[in-house]
Amino acid sequence: MRMRTATALLLLLPASCLRTARKDDTPPLKANAAQAAAAEAATADSPKLTQPEMIEHMLDRVTFGSRLSDVRHVQAIGISAYLEDQLHPEEIEDRLITDRLESFEVLRMPADALLQRLRQGKPAARRDFVEKLSEAKLLRAVYSERQLQEVMVDFWFNHFNVFSGKGDEAALLPDYESRAILPNALGNFPKLLEAVARSPAMLVYLDNWRSAVPRPKAKEKRGINENYARELLELHTMGAGGGYTQEDVIEVARCFTGWTVADARTDPRFAFKPEMHDAGQKVVLGHLIPAGGGIEDASEVLHILAQHPATAKLVSTKLVRRFVSDDAPEALVRRVADTYQATEGDIRAMLRTIFESPEFWSRKALRAKVRSPLELVAAALRALDASISDPLPLAKAVGRIGEPLYGAQPPTGYPDLAQSWLSSGALLARIDFGLSLASGDVPGVRIDLRPIGAGPPAQVLAKAAETLGAQQLSDKTRGYILAQLEQTPQPAMRAARAVGLLLGAPEMQRR
Repeated sequence: MRMRTATALLLLLPASCLRTARKDDTPPLKANAAQAAAAEAATADSPKLTQPEMIEHMLDRVTFGSRLSDVRHVQAIGISAYLEDQLHPEEIEDRLITDRLESFEVLRMPADALLQRLRQGKPAARRDFVEKLSEAKLLRAVYSERQLQEVMVDFWFNHFNVFSGKGDEAALLPDYESRAILPNALGNFPKLLEAVARSPAMLVYLDNWRSAVPRPKAKEKRGINENYARELLELHTMGAGGGYTQEDVIEVARCFTGWTVADARTDPRFAFKPEMHDAGQKVVLGHLIPAGGGIEDASEVLHILAQHPATAKLVSTKLVRRFVSDDAPEALVRRVADTYQATEGDIRAMLRTIFESPEFWSRKALRAKVRSPLELVAAALRALDASISDPLPLAKAVGRIGEPLYGAQPPTGYPDLAQSWLSSGALLARIDFGLSLASGDVPGVRIDLRPIGAGPPAQVLAKAAETLGAQQLSDKTRGYILAQLEQTPQPAMRAARAVGLLLGAPEMQRR
């Protein structure tokens, strides 16, 4: 029955789917910025977003999914005030998620202890570490009040991806995410870039820990490894068309020799080892790096790359793609890149430029993004105010839908484009998850559908759509769900039926 319903829902999908300044120095969002930008974006053929649409749109983009309580909160304090609060997560009380994660030992143990446990218990220990990390990530997406910070942690983790399945990476990932990514997610891109470059997880993942100038008399024969240098240029900063050459890749790799770990088997801390470093003269992107240098050679490269216009463009394009649309508007990308260069990579300032833009508040951007599997599952749980006693089945559901957490193998991470998520198999998995959740068939999760009630089909559908933030349904979707509810003779079952069908509907696949 569930598969037949899922297949029918799949047919509904369109073809295209197969306050004041705080601690930072940049100006806060203006109180009327969103309304002014929405008015500027409006045209005769594309009317201005209504206030409810603006709230829905904003929450769908800066959180993992809106709750009715979020909508009421934004109505009370205003859109700009809510955004400015989210840009300062350090000022948001988040005790609920802190308490929930207190029992996650893997998040508290130092990397050397995790590494020892991993080596003693492979492969079971690796699986356990990744499962616990995945559970924690899902819980933060659902329960954290610092929603924009969590969105940005997910964004930057994919930008600076590390695959949990390579070597001992599972033991290095908790430190990587908590010490390199999270503290810098809304801070300064150059600082984030250097934190990642110094992270043992990245040094091991892209093999820079082995990279060393060849020494004829050395006991262990090593050479210069270009893996990290290439991805640093191509993925992390300038981009494939950014203007660097193969010679620049080699020179960057030479600069990073000696950036390694104290001991890859027992002490995975960042360390600089002069005996591994190529101290000769280098030229990177036309910049002379004199001979005789040491650890500062690589730091200089990071500085050069962080200031490069191609880096500003790459970072801005990815931010605009994440928050506006897959086809990032070029004019907005240029303005965000200008903000990057004017503020030396201030991430909050770049986000403010996006949040104050007519492109962000245009009707064209409304529901233009397809939810990733993590976003889909988290949005459903948030909307339904779910009580989660065991997050593992949910983390596995995210994987079945197509996004095994910490499981992206290439350095590119998981892509932020619709076509990456909308194969027919993935869509069926999305629909099946919605039906399972609404029916109470997902272990470790409890949802209360009593507020939706057990009235006539049209009333149940309206209440369910309001709860899920999907009031604007197409006639096709509304007609299909109403027909299904009318064929459900037991009124008590209508709420679950309505919620399950809505979670699989085209409208819920988008944000």
